[in-house]
Amino acid sequence: MKRLLTLSIICTLISCNSSSGQKCSIPEPLKNEINLSITKDDLNEEDFYRINNMLFDYEFKHSLSTLKNCECYSNNITTLFNSSDPEKRVLAYRLIGAAQDATFNDKLIEKIKSDETSLLKTWSSTALMTNKASNASEELFKLFSSYPVGLPVDILTNMYIQYDTVAVEKTCRKYVNSEKRNEQVLAIQCLASLGQDETLQKQLVGFLETWDVESKGWVISSMEIQKMCNLKPMLEKYAKTEDLKEVVIRALENSPTKSDNEFAKQLENTKN
Repeated sequence: MKRLLTLSIICTLISCNSSSGQKCSIPEPLKNEINLSITKDDLNEEDFYRINNMLFDYEFKHSLSTLKNCECYSNNITTLFNSSDPEKRVLAYRLIGAAQDATFNDKLIEKIKSDETSLLKTWSSTALMTNKASNASEELFKLFSSYPVGLPVDILTNMYIQYDTVAVEKTCRKYVNSEKRNEQVLAIQCLASLGQDETLQKQLVGFLETWDVESKGWVISSMEIQKMCNLKPMLEKYAKTEDLKEVVIRALENSPTKSDNEFAKQLENTKN
C-alpha cells in the first residue's frame, strides 16, 4: 500500500517538542480535511492518503507538535478512533502518532492485540512507538514475532529497536530462550542490534550448534551484527551449506579477526 512506503520516514520526522502552552499552528487546509473526515459516511483510501500526504508534507517542513491543541483534532479524534469504519480508525491512529498523544496508549495496545487487519495494526503500532509507550514493548514483540501477513515487519522492527531500548532489551531477554523459534529469532536480532553483548554472544554460540539448519542463518546474521571475532572455526562447516554460505561470508567479513576476513575472501572466490 502507498501509505506504508513512507512509514519509516514519517515517524522519524515527527517532532519531539512539547506542545504545552502552544496554540494550534497547523494550516487551514489540513484542519479542514480532518474536520471533513468526520462528516463522511465512509472514508476511502484516497481520502486517507490525501490527508496522510498533507501530514507528511507539513511535518517535513515544520512540526505537528501543536496538533493536540487543535479543535480539528480534539473534537474528532475519539469519534474517529471508535468508528466502525476501518479507514477512519486508520486515520485516528495516524493522527494520534503525529500528535504524540499518549492518552490513547492503553487503547492502542488493545488494538494490536485485536483481530484488526495488519494495515490497522501497522499504524497503531507506529503510534505506540512514536509515543514511546514502554508498556507496549511486550505486545509489540508478540505481534512482530508472529509475522502476520501484510505487516511490514522489517520496517516496524527497525522502529521497535530504537523506540525504547530499555524496554525492548528487557522484553527480548525474556524471550531469547522461548520455546517458540520465531520469538527467539526476533529476540536475538533485536538484542544484536542494541550493541555489543557478551551474554548474547555466548548464547549465539550455543544456538549455532542446537538450532535447526533453517534457523541457523538468523544466528549467523546476529553474529555478523555483533561483529564477533574468531568465527572461522565455528562457521567453516556451515559454509558448505549453500543456503548459509552468503550469511557466513558476511559474518566473516564483518569480523575484526584477520583470519576470518581472509577466509571470507576464499569463500567468495569459490562461489559459482
